[in-house]
Amino acid sequence: MSRFFHLPYERVGKMTKKYWLLVDFDNTMMETEPFSVSTLVERFNQLYGKEIEHPFTLAEFQEHFHGQARENLCENMSRHFGIKVDYPTLFEDREWRMMQYLKNVPGGIPMAPHILEAFANLEKKGFGFAFVSNNPIQRGLATMRYAAGGRGMELARVFGHNFFESGPTQKPKPDVYLHAMEQIGLKAEQCFAIEDSATGVGASVTAGIRTFAFTGFADNPKKMAGKLIGMGCVAAFHDWADLPKMLAPYIETT
Repeated sequence: MSRFFHLPYERVGKMTKKYWLLVDFDNTMMETEPFSVSTLVERFNQLYGKEIEHPFTLAEFQEHFHGQARENLCENMSRHFGIKVDYPTLFEDREWRMMQYLKNVPGGIPMAPHILEAFANLEKKGFGFAFVSNNPIQRGLATMRYAAGGRGMELARVFGHNFFESGPTQKPKPDVYLHAMEQIGLKAEQCFAIEDSATGVGASVTAGIRTFAFTGFADNPKKMAGKLIGMGCVAAFHDWADLPKMLAPYIETT
């Protein structure tokens, strides 16, 4: 069952918006993965380094597990390494440790350039917004709290009370998207999803949502764009400033 979190916010009302943008968080809105993944890789090696042939690396994570989290990640890591990766052990106190780590990142956590401006533009065109993530909502909010440039509160307020996390039923299963649409009262044809990974695209496309791939934080943007378009994305974009123009053909302006 997906989990929901509610923040009071006057501008986003249930069923008052014609279109909705359902947006992944990690490496889509903010560049979190260099921090969150590196700490997870480090803990994995501390716990399981002696049971595998070589130390687990960030590159290996990105190749095999990009976009995965929690129980689903541990199951897939167990299969990949041929060992038992215990979820409660690997993720023990992880959210507290992540919050403390994020608090001390020099300069703060980078936000995707032009994202707030893109949201403001789309809101004028009748869009509402929902946060749809595999990772816990509290981590997303903590990341916003320590955003570089001090604009994290602006980002948090975009979503009002529309925060959704996958819980144990993780992307690429579509449940979190289906639950978000059910909660807000939406049909898939009203929605657009933004994802940066194969895991996320698998979820949104399976849910029947037109999906656009964000490549702004990808190591190889061109390769990632091709991969995600091949999975069913409508198109890919590297800069949030480009998104309103890309969505224009799909929305009514009257």
